[in-house]
Amino acid sequence: MTARHHVVVLLFPGVTLLDVSGPAEVFAAANSAGADYAVRFVSPSGGDVETSVGARIATESLADLEGAPRIGTLLVAGGESLATRPVPDGVVTAVRAVADHSDRVASVCTGAFALAEAGLLDGRRATTHWRHAAELARRYPVVTVQPDELYVRDGAVFTSAGISSGIDLAL
Repeated sequence: MTARHHVVVLLFPGVTLLDVSGPAEVFAAANSAGADYAVRFVSPSGGDVETSVGARIATESLADLEGAPRIGTLLVAGGESLATRPVPDGVVTAVRAVADHSDRVASVCTGAFALAEAGLLDGRRATTHWRHAAELARRYPVVTVQPDELYVRDGAVFTSAGISSGIDLAL
């Protein structure tokens, strides 16, 4: 029997819906084939989070994770605002808090900006959507940005280039 793998997907207002739903569907399909993924959606303050298309996703707060089993994977979804504005403090705090209790950390697309702002990409190789790769490199010069990779693994930290590569990464 496969051991349960706990996945926490971090959301924030304006998150790209496909960055959330694509990987979540991969885990659901894997469960149909006998895997045991437990996926939880979390945001800094909990409650409904409005996505880039206006759909709302119910989330738990960081406090809801206290006492929960160790997290196998923290997945930080992307959103256009992460590349075009400063990463919100609440998102950075949430990334750091959850990463401290996770075996591995991953991002989809511009979620890499949140990982970089939290210091989790310092001295590592990483990728993001090609459209934002130069900005990631400019804002975080201690990160070795690899703009032509679909996804990059550097130790226990994984980054993916965009929506479809986020699905590939989850696979």
